[in-house]
Parts: sequence; C-alpha cells; structure tokens
Amino acid sequence: NGKKISWIDYAKPSYGLNDSAVQWDDKFVDELRVAIRSCKIFLCYPIFWLCYGQMTNNMVSQSGQMNTGSVPNDIMQNIDPLCIIILIPFFDWVVYPTFRRCGLELRPITRITIGFLVMALSMAYAAILQHFIYTKGPYFKHPGDDGNGFNDISAAIQVPGYVIMAIAEIFASVTGLEYAYKRAPESMKSIIMSIFLLTNAGGSILAFAFNPISSNPHLVENFAIVSGLMGAFTVLFIVCFRHYDRVDEEEIREKTVFEKEQ
Repeated sequence: NGKKISWIDYAKPSYGLNDSAVQWDDKFVDELRVAIRSCKIFLCYPIFWLCYGQMTNNMVSQSGQMNTGSVPNDIMQNIDPLCIIILIPFFDWVVYPTFRRCGLELRPITRITIGFLVMALSMAYAAILQHFIYTKGPYFKHPGDDGNGFNDISAAIQVPGYVIMAIAEIFASVTGLEYAYKRAPESMKSIIMSIFLLTNAGGSILAFAFNPISSNPHLVENFAIVSGLMGAFTVLFIVCFRHYDRVDEEEIREKTVFEKEQ
C-alpha cells in the first residue's frame, strides 16, 4: 500500500513469522509502535520538571529574601496552582478557540514546545529578579544568611514569575498528560501514563546536581543555567519532534477511513 515499513513491523506475524511461535498479533505491534513513539517526547520532560521544582525550593528561598509583609514566604508558591485553576478554563474557552478561528490549530507538539519555551522564560525571570535582590541592601548577596533579614524589595515582584510558570504548565504539563492518554493504545494507557509521571522523578534527580549553587550568592547562576538548559532542550524538542503533529493527524485520518470502511 506504499506505507513506509518500520523496523518494528517485522515483528508482525503477517510478515512471515510462524503464528504459533508468538503470543501477539499485528494489532499489538501497531499499538506498541504508537506507544514507543509517544514515549519519545517524554525524554525532554525531566528538564521541564527540574525547572518546575524550583518553585518549591529555590523560589521559596527567593521570596524569603524579600519583604513579604505579613504573608509567610512559603505561601507565595500557592499563586501557581491558583493561576492554573483560573487559566485552564480561560485557555479552553478563549485562547485555543481564538487560535482555531484564526486558522492556527495549536496541536499537542506545538503546545508542548510553547510550554517549554515559556518555562525557560519563567526561569530567566527568576534569574533577573534574583540579580535585583542581590543589588538591594541592606544585606545584598546574603539576605537570610546567618540570621540576616530580607533585602529592601517587595515580594510582589515575584508574582509574574509564578504566573508565567502556570502558563508553561498549562501548555506543557497538561498537554503532555493529554497526549500520553489519548495517543496510548487502550491496552497500554496505564503504562504510558506511568512513564510520563516517571519523568518527574528524573527532574528531581537532576536537581541534586544543582545543590552546590542552590544558595547565596549563587542563585542567579542557578536560575540562569536552568533557564538555559530548558531553552536548549526546547530547540532539541522542536528539531526531533516537529513532525509528530503531522504524523498523528495522518494516523487519525487513516484510522477514521478504516473504521468507515468496516
């Protein structure tokens, strides 16, 4: 039928294997191919989760270096889930339909790419903010160290960083979960979802490498390096997976035609 043969197609019984020698059929091989291809996009997610993990550690420390008024500094991270609750319906009802009306369909790989880029921007914002914190007195590069108080800068300036991170989560994390569930074959949905969630552990492991620069006066470098990594992996993601949206669309079209013919 002119369709390109993949290496995994040779595992199909219809390609000459003795049917009695294997415990699977052609459908299982096709489902396995889709599952493997879906899992490939998860390779860049540990860097995304490395950035996301900054919210619960270094960004909490960062807010403690600023004047939070009567608000505890660890409360600031709650801005992120609050923004997600507000923005997800806004994106579903306003942003995505607006793009569709303009003839621009934001398909999964495109959304994830945008999410990665926005996450890199959120870390860049944190790095710039940390630089400003270090330029303010009275403690400059050592606020909170050895009993020091906070520098003369309002923690309100950190709010945009959490909003940007929430937008990144909507584009990358939510879409990744959706992609993992929808593209996974029925017999493999739980496995694919587990692999996607496992990437979060990968991000936590990577965070150990940043322990030496996760304190004053190195936090600017910490945020800058993490932002650079996310930006680099965004480019890598585009290069490796930019064709996935087209391939997915073709597979859905072929499946629809096949079902109509039955």
